Amino acid sequence: MNRAEVTDVFILGKEGVAVYVDPLSGDFRGGDRVRIVREGMEPVEAVIFPRDGSVSGAGRIGRRPHALVKGFTCAVGDIIEAE
Repeated sequence: MNRAEVTDVFILGKEGVAVYVDPLSGDFRGGDRVRIVREGMEPVEAVIFPRDGSVSGAGRIGRRPHALVKGFTCAVGDIIEAE
């Protein structure tokens, strides 16, 4: 399972939310359907668009992994996961 924890959030309005993430396992690619898990809430579906094509792509070039999330406003501490 692909998992990452949200560490910073930047609200972009209708475009979605930009998030910095701490990868926990696996990887995400642009357009992946994901679940956002937050304590005390039912998981919510969204779509992720990592910068540099994938979450791991950012790490390979020395950038902090970040992505655009559409369909849900994330908060610090949320877990993003996908099969």
